[in-house]
Amino acid sequence: MFRGASSLNMDQKGRFAVPAKYRQVLTERCEGQFVLTVNNTGERCLWLYPQDEWEQVERKVVELPSFDPSAQALKRLLIGYATDCDLSSGGRIRVSAPLREFAGLEKHIVLIGQGNKFEIWDEGLWKVKCDEWLLKQPEDRPLPIELESLSL
Repeated sequence: MFRGASSLNMDQKGRFAVPAKYRQVLTERCEGQFVLTVNNTGERCLWLYPQDEWEQVERKVVELPSFDPSAQALKRLLIGYATDCDLSSGGRIRVSAPLREFAGLEKHIVLIGQGNKFEIWDEGLWKVKCDEWLLKQPEDRPLPIELESLSL
């Protein structure tokens, strides 16, 4: 289970170090193999999946109807941008130039645990989005029906 936020630096080649607390788990779980792709929900961030988790997601996406324009758009972006990447011996992952460009990633990034995957955000954009989300009134962001009975 991946959770929490980590502020990280990305070098000029697009590499960043995965926080040490995740490295061993990821090495054991997926042998350090990941798939990095774009977020298709309208947000300019990336999704980083452990290989085993990605295979489940990809299978579901591939099975979507071919003649549905929304399904095709999802396939084009999610699978079209999907890039295999490995955890280096130094614990780093490299983000390709097209993916960095899509998410507007510069030197300072934020890695956000999302349970089964991570999100990668440009730090400046992350701060702006957090402010936007916090300013939204509850009526502007209704809960999905699945969450209405949730008690925290």
